[in-house]
Amino acid sequence: MRQFEYAFVVNAPLEKVWAFHDDPTALPKVMTGPVKMHVHHVERPLQPGSRILMTMQIGPFRQRWNVQLREKVPPVFFTDEQIAGEGPFRQWRHTHAFEAIDAHRTRVIDRLEYELPFGLLGKIGDALFGRVVMQGLFAARAKATRRWLESPGSAGATSADPSRP
Repeated sequence: MRQFEYAFVVNAPLEKVWAFHDDPTALPKVMTGPVKMHVHHVERPLQPGSRILMTMQIGPFRQRWNVQLREKVPPVFFTDEQIAGEGPFRQWRHTHAFEAIDAHRTRVIDRLEYELPFGLLGKIGDALFGRVVMQGLFAARAKATRRWLESPGSAGATSADPSRP
C-alpha cells in the first residue's frame, strides 16, 4: 500500500481542534475543492466499530464511500478505514493525529495508507499523479480547517445535528 503524510498547524487549542475533527459532519466543511463529501449517517456514539456512511462527489460523478472507525484515543488520534468494497479505493486507512504545540496551537497530522483500484493501471496513475493530487486535497483541507477554527468567535462547533449526543 502507498503511504502519504500531510501535517499543518492550526492556531487553536488541542481540545477545539479535536472536537472539530471528532465530528464526521465537519468533513463537508473541509472538503471545499473539486472533491465534495456528503455525510448521510453516523453511528453514534462515535467509537471503534462505528460506521460513517458518505458519498464522495467529483463534478457530476458520485461514489459511495463508507468507513468504519477502527481506533480512537482522544485527543491524540483516531483511525478510520474504508469498508471493503464500499468506496473508491481498493484499500484506505486514514489516521488523524493531533499534537498540542502550546496552549493555542495544534499540529494536525494526516497519515494515509491506500491502494487505488484498477490493478496495474491504478498503480501507474498513482505513481504519476497520486502524490500531487493528495497534496492538493490535503492543502485545501488544511486551509478550510484553519478558516473554521481560527475565525473570531469560533467555538469549534460543527453542526446542529440533533442525533449527536
